[in-house]
Amino acid sequence: MVGTTLREIRHHIERLASDDGEYSVICARSGERPVPVAGQRFATRQDAADAAHATEQYRAALRRYDPQLPCYDPIVCQGPAVDANAAPRGNRRHRDSDRLAAGTGGEAPSARARLDSDDTPLISFCHDVSGAVFETLSARDHDAAERAIMETYLAAAEATTDRNTLCLVLLEAMASELECHLDAAERTRLLRAAAVKLSPVDPADDPVATSLDFLDSLSLMRAYGVTRDSADATGGNVWTVSLRGYAIECGERRFPTLPIGIDILRRTASPTAALGVTDVTALGDGDWQFVVTSDEGTTGGLVCTPGERP
Repeated sequence: MVGTTLREIRHHIERLASDDGEYSVICARSGERPVPVAGQRFATRQDAADAAHATEQYRAALRRYDPQLPCYDPIVCQGPAVDANAAPRGNRRHRDSDRLAAGTGGEAPSARARLDSDDTPLISFCHDVSGAVFETLSARDHDAAERAIMETYLAAAEATTDRNTLCLVLLEAMASELECHLDAAERTRLLRAAAVKLSPVDPADDPVATSLDFLDSLSLMRAYGVTRDSADATGGNVWTVSLRGYAIECGERRFPTLPIGIDILRRTASPTAALGVTDVTALGDGDWQFVVTSDEGTTGGLVCTPGERP
């Protein structure tokens, strides 16, 4: 046992990591690099094995919050890590790898792990986002918000059997309860802290368009349009966004921007750059229009924001 909290386990993995290590940890079944070892390298096979064991412990702890969290079967991989999201399945090669099978005595993955091999990219993304938010809530001592999210989610889970729907319900519950329990400034700080816990990506020249393209590929929306205006008088940029068929059902009075906001933040070059969502309009049937701005005078709206009818 390397720690009892998500923060302790993550710090243990970070201490094991090495910038120029030749070992990494991936899932033997999918080739994905699961949170919290995504993007991490390790100098020795033993360090990587310890990190893989800690990853199992970390994700087991997350299941206290989200029983549907995907299981992974971690292995140590020597050489360049291959991410399932970055290469076709037929091109994946795992060189010099040892099966760790944590908790299975070296046997095949558990039945639950095999069932989770069919998880879609959307499910994996939603669970990674919820895990990052739960970890950050715990680190910032927002116990009331944690409890409220779980009560709302578990109540909804009793009536929901579809896994895709259930992971989206969790994000909607998070956005709604965070809006109720935290003020706007703290919601933004929390989302910034959670964004750095997701799998690292390269900063994008246009983080909004890049993020929307990624989220569209996950089927979080049916279609989207985005127009980027030139920098305004305050030096900020303005993006006008339209979404069609947003997958999170939320009525028309409240727009849960949580998955959009956190993904844009992790693609922004500066972790403290100003970013906000304004002028949200509900168009009906899961269609929305809103504005993203990098104006220094406008922040917030990245978790949840009120919607208006045109």
